[in-house]
Amino acid sequence: MFPDERKLSEEISKLRSRNGYLYAGFPKFMALFGRDSLISSWELAGLDSKIGIYTMEALSRLQGKKYNSINGEGEGKILHEFYDDEEIFERRKRDVPWLINPNYFSVDSTLLYLIVMGEIERISGNNLHAKFANNILSAYHFLIADEIINDLVRYFKAEKGHGLQSQSWRDGAGEMLDKIESPVAVVGVQGYAYAAFNYLEQIGKEIYGIDMKQISEKKERLTQRLREEMWLEDFSYYALATGGNGEVEAAITSDPGHLLFSGLLSRKEERDIIDALFDIDLFTDYGIRTLSYKDRRFDPFDYQRGSIWPNDNWIIAVGLKLRGYQNEYRRLREAVINAYEKIGFLPEYYSVDKAGNLIPINMMKVRPCYPQAWSTGAIINLLAER
Repeated sequence: MFPDERKLSEEISKLRSRNGYLYAGFPKFMALFGRDSLISSWELAGLDSKIGIYTMEALSRLQGKKYNSINGEGEGKILHEFYDDEEIFERRKRDVPWLINPNYFSVDSTLLYLIVMGEIERISGNNLHAKFANNILSAYHFLIADEIINDLVRYFKAEKGHGLQSQSWRDGAGEMLDKIESPVAVVGVQGYAYAAFNYLEQIGKEIYGIDMKQISEKKERLTQRLREEMWLEDFSYYALATGGNGEVEAAITSDPGHLLFSGLLSRKEERDIIDALFDIDLFTDYGIRTLSYKDRRFDPFDYQRGSIWPNDNWIIAVGLKLRGYQNEYRRLREAVINAYEKIGFLPEYYSVDKAGNLIPINMMKVRPCYPQAWSTGAIINLLAER
């Protein structure tokens, strides 16, 4: 099908659990992660939809049943992290003393559960929403009752030392998000919410209890509030996040690219965001940086303040393709493939200096995991698309 198919298949096999879903990454994250396992399921749905179905089954079994501030659980909420091996869990807990199994410190796992359910249905033809109707309804009620706060999806930070402070995929951005007061709204998450509402609209007539009028109103108000709180007029771009005290984190990041696939944006906003993503401070020959090199906090050696993440780039690429920006989609696809070919594999993340040169993986402050499910899934998908 494409070069290195056998090697990439071996990476997937190494991460496959005995229950069929993929662990997030080797060696640190040999666990079911709501966000990671769902995104890798989405990436691989065209190759093996069973991975996604096994992931849905596992996450549905572990869906939140009650409210628990200690582990972040909520009724209908999809988990952040679950270790099915006690020895691996205890070993990981030595590095993360607060770790609870399972824990639910994720603002977007529930949204991605709905999005990826729809994508697997579309690609595989499986009627999953009939099988998981009660779980979908529970996730819908959690979204409406608990995650939508003042029209946007927001999260409350865990108490320091007892859970995650940053609960979007940007959980390693450091003070950029850590300084913002709860409840925190992160820009890309709003695109996930809009896309989740789109899926609920598609299946709403088949599941009793989903209020179609309510969903339509929530979509409209979310779009309006997002523009009011997070649009940066001076940059024609969206901010990274806003906090409960009205503070705006105006960093120019890759995250607004996660709005593209949802269809939330106007055509002008799409064009403005794409132009910024492909400007020289973000775009490189190897993919889009997480943070503009013009930002004073830019550090290409850091975890998420200038490095390049394949999953991040893949979600942006999906949006480019779906919204019809084929030239930009091909540019981004080839950039990530270029990184894969130059490095020889695709780790959790990698980086490029200001001059555009790849930085050796062993020079990063935190050693990237390899294999990482959503990185391997991204390159398999992009190579297949080529």
